[in-house]
Amino acid sequence: MPRKRKASQGDLFANAKAAAGQTDRPSTFRQAVAARRSPRPRTESSGVEKKRTWLSATAIESMRRCPRCFWLDRNQGIRQPEGIVSRLANRFDVVIKRYFDLYRGTNELPPMVAGRVKGKLQHPFQEKYWHPIDDRYGYYGKLDECLVSDNHTYTPVDHKTASSDPNARELIPAYQFQLDSYAFLLEQNGRPTTGIGHLIYFFPGHGDRLHHGFPMEISVKTLKTNPDKVVPELKKAVTILVSPLPKPTPDCNFCTYVEQVKKF
Repeated sequence: MPRKRKASQGDLFANAKAAAGQTDRPSTFRQAVAARRSPRPRTESSGVEKKRTWLSATAIESMRRCPRCFWLDRNQGIRQPEGIVSRLANRFDVVIKRYFDLYRGTNELPPMVAGRVKGKLQHPFQEKYWHPIDDRYGYYGKLDECLVSDNHTYTPVDHKTASSDPNARELIPAYQFQLDSYAFLLEQNGRPTTGIGHLIYFFPGHGDRLHHGFPMEISVKTLKTNPDKVVPELKKAVTILVSPLPKPTPDCNFCTYVEQVKKF
C-alpha cells in the first residue's frame, strides 16, 4: 500500500485557495493556514442573546494597538500568534479569589486588604455584566471582586500579579480603561458606583527564611473611574468592525512581519 505523502506548504496554499474560492496565491503561510480553520466563535452561549457579538476591555485594547488585527480577529477569527504564556498568574487568581470567598457574607474584609479599602465584599458576588450596544454587538466584563459601601454604591476591584513593586513603575493605561469599563457596566446594570476602583497587586517579596513560607507583598492602587470614556471607544470599535478591512498601525509588529514576508 503506497505511503501517504505528508502535506507540504504548497498543499496548504492550494487547499486554502480552494476553500476560499480564490485564484490568487495567499500572501503568507499564515493566511493559508487560517483559511483552513473555522472562524473562532464570538458569541456568548448562555444567559444572553446568542446572535450578538460580545466585546470586552481586552478587545478594545486590541483595537487600540492595531485596528487591522482587531478586525481580522473579530470578523475572521484570525488571531495573532501566541507565544509562550505562563499559567502562574491564572493559578494565583484562583487562589486569591477562594481566599476572598472565605470572608464573603461576613462583616470583615480579608486581612490582607483590611484598612486599605472600604466597604464589604459583594454578597452574593456577581462576576459578569452585560450591556447591549446595538442589535449586533454588546459589551461585557468579568470582575475579579466588587465592594459595596454602606450607601449601596459599588467599587470594582481587579487583581494583578506583578514581578516587583508596581509603585516603582507607571500605570499601564489599559488598567485604567479596565476599571472604567467595570464602572460603566455596573452603572448600566443599575448599580451606582463610588467613582473609584482598586487595583490590588500581588508580588513576591524578599526573605531569608523561605523555608517557612514564600513572602507575598500586597499593594493597593486606587484610581478614579470615568464610565463616560467607554462609550466613544465602543462606537469606534463597532465602526471598525462594520467597515472594510482597515489599515494597520505603523508600529504593529504582526502586520509589519506579514508585509516583510510578502516580499519572498
